[in-house]
Amino acid sequence: MGPSIHNASPEERPPARGWLASLGHEGIETWHVWASAIGLMAFALTSAFSPGRAAARSVRKVTLAQIFFTGAQGLPFVTATALVLGATMMLQMRVAAPGLPGEIVGKFLVTVVLREFAPLATAIIVASRSGTAIATEIGNMQASLEILGLSSMGIDSRRFVVLPRLVAVVTSVVVLMVYFGLLALLGAFALAAVFGSPDLAAIRSGLAETLVMPDLFLFAGKGVGCGALVAVTCCHYGMQVKGSITEVPLMTGKAVIRAVLGCVLFNFAATLLYYSLVGTPAAQM
Repeated sequence: MGPSIHNASPEERPPARGWLASLGHEGIETWHVWASAIGLMAFALTSAFSPGRAAARSVRKVTLAQIFFTGAQGLPFVTATALVLGATMMLQMRVAAPGLPGEIVGKFLVTVVLREFAPLATAIIVASRSGTAIATEIGNMQASLEILGLSSMGIDSRRFVVLPRLVAVVTSVVVLMVYFGLLALLGAFALAAVFGSPDLAAIRSGLAETLVMPDLFLFAGKGVGCGALVAVTCCHYGMQVKGSITEVPLMTGKAVIRAVLGCVLFNFAATLLYYSLVGTPAAQM
């Protein structure tokens, strides 16, 4: 047996990796992960057109169960976060600019709460809760050879494992984003009503003036994009478990971190594209 790295002479030890090299290595690894995850998503979507009514019924049953877990059972977390966030934003505006007109407050709620916080906060909640469960479940299936057993019986694991979770997470994220935005506005209005300012009619006027039809496409795009990122990233890392149950927590942690990072970057890119096409907030105020 050759000498270990710790016992090797300084000339024999591999050079230490600098921070720039580490950053580049992490970036390349992240790119490969997302490229592989996108390929997994493409195969899963293609498998939806495979024949078989009984298989379609099974996929639909798993999809509905996942929607119930991700969407319905996630409502308490989204409700509490949205109400507190909306009220906090209104409180901060009262402290920072006590005399701020209600129209400006309404426009601020649209540009910051609806367009940014609602999609991103919803995606983070779903990633930390449902994404963790998905990566853990698929990782355990890999470790216990369940997915290998499906393949040995001629069952496409991408159709029965990945596709239902992809459809369910995307659907749940889109619906929860709308719910989050409405409750965040409710929390902001409630705090404004308690303190008696800004004027609620003026806030509603600012909201109506700032909300435009492209916001519908922005909301839908962010919901579908973030939901798909969470689902395919967590499915990908769950599939990376090679047979040992001890790999499951490691892969689950990587899945959630990369899913959240992907949602943050996608949210920024979608916002940048939106304002480059529709106009800047200053032009709307």
